[in-house]
Amino acid sequence: MGNILSQDEVDSLLGGITDGQVETETDVSEGIPSVEVYDFSMPAGPVHLRLPALGIINERLVGLLRTNLQVASRSVIDVNLASTDTVKFSDFCLSLPMPSSLNIFSIEPLRGFSLVVLEGPLVFSFVDSLFGGKGVSHVKLEGRLFTKIETKIVEKIVKIILNDFQKAWSDVYEINAVFIRSEMDPQFVGIGTPDDLVIVNKFEVQLENGNGFITICIPYSGIKPIKEKLKNKFRSEKIDIDQNWKRYIQERIQETMVELSCTMGMAKINGTDLLSMKVDDVIMLDQKSGNSVIINVENIPKFRGYPGACNKKKAVKIIDRLE
Repeated sequence: MGNILSQDEVDSLLGGITDGQVETETDVSEGIPSVEVYDFSMPAGPVHLRLPALGIINERLVGLLRTNLQVASRSVIDVNLASTDTVKFSDFCLSLPMPSSLNIFSIEPLRGFSLVVLEGPLVFSFVDSLFGGKGVSHVKLEGRLFTKIETKIVEKIVKIILNDFQKAWSDVYEINAVFIRSEMDPQFVGIGTPDDLVIVNKFEVQLENGNGFITICIPYSGIKPIKEKLKNKFRSEKIDIDQNWKRYIQERIQETMVELSCTMGMAKINGTDLLSMKVDDVIMLDQKSGNSVIINVENIPKFRGYPGACNKKKAVKIIDRLE
């Protein structure tokens, strides 16, 4: 009972606290910095998800885009996968350059919507290429809206991308990629909340007259139901021969003009005879009359034939193919 304070001691202690003569625990804690609540469900910076099948899908998509965008733009195009990241949707929106074409699409039967983003410089490079430009014009991009013609071209390009996207997924999971609409302001996209995680696949596209990026943004919540399929180390058992690319090469080869020539014979003369040569002189060749001649394709021997005439023009009849 000796540890119990008397009433006078209690009054004296309270008076000391009020006057500041007695230190309390609150005085000690004033120098401690404030504590910030950390949400472990929303980590800062990129999140690394192990989805091996998604990497295979992107590899296949690169090949398809390289072929079909080249055919559509009628110019040489190279496409490469630049990066794949998982970030918050708000961070993705802040990283978008302006102007950009934001194209909303659905991945049926999965829920939600995704994005195909074409950066402004790439849009103008496609337009320039389609209309026969040389890529030398300097267009001010800041604050510029896309014209109706540019918007139509973007829609055409996006539908090619979505068709290739659908094909790239076909061996992993059957989907139907459906174009919904285009926007230019990220505020009107609405494919997720600011804190939603999205998978951002960025592809670098190089044209003869410029370059830029195509970005495919997919909400993680949309593909979560098939996450196990994407975790598998998928490899297609099919021989991945791109029929469009094969047809494109075949058509270009068939349209290519080549030079055919044939040598009627050869002769060697010395310098004196060459300098004294005049009209009506006859040069004896090493080929006899009636012998076949070699027919060259771009200076490469390919056929053997007989020289003659057809429709009042000199001609050569092919009789054999050289191995």
